[in-house]
Amino acid sequence: MGSIALTVLTLTLGMFFMFVGQFKVTPKFFPDIHEDMRREFGRLNKVFPLYEQTGWRPFAKNFRLAVGITEFVCGAILVLIPGRLKQLANVILLMIMLGAVYVHYMLHDKFERIAPGLVFSLLLLTRLIIHRQVTQREKRSKTEKKPAKVDKKPTKVEKKEESEEEDDDEEGVEQESDDQESQSDNEDKHDKKKNKKNK
Repeated sequence: MGSIALTVLTLTLGMFFMFVGQFKVTPKFFPDIHEDMRREFGRLNKVFPLYEQTGWRPFAKNFRLAVGITEFVCGAILVLIPGRLKQLANVILLMIMLGAVYVHYMLHDKFERIAPGLVFSLLLLTRLIIHRQVTQREKRSKTEKKPAKVDKKPTKVEKKEESEEEDDDEEGVEQESDDQESQSDNEDKHDKKKNKKNK
């Protein structure tokens, strides 16, 4: 069940970020949305994270293209490429979403504009948690399965011992049968003697 949820969430997030990244990079498919993104990044660039510490911030266009390409590439990795790269892409997208939340907060935007960043940050975090649980469950199931025992071929000494034990068992059975026959013969003789005396 966890693996199904992980797969569905991974594909959904990957497709979403591919579309959102494409909006930021090119106006070819959705020119209106692209124009809104251009204006939005002109505003967001004013409160670029770490500007106060470093004194550097990129041009709005470069900022938009960098975020858009990163979102598109990471989304494609989530959809198409298996393995550890998915987790790296997940972490990068989570950092971008947290940065978006920070920037909107610093601009004193309404909660409506902050909410999408919060929602997708939580979804990306949830995906990481589910992935960790699934991998731990798989490791636990592997450790619980014991390796099959390998049948060892008996050595020559073991074969000799087994044959000797079988011979001893056969001799013991023969002796028991002989004892039983002798007992039955003695009983028959004793009965015959009794019958003679009675006569």
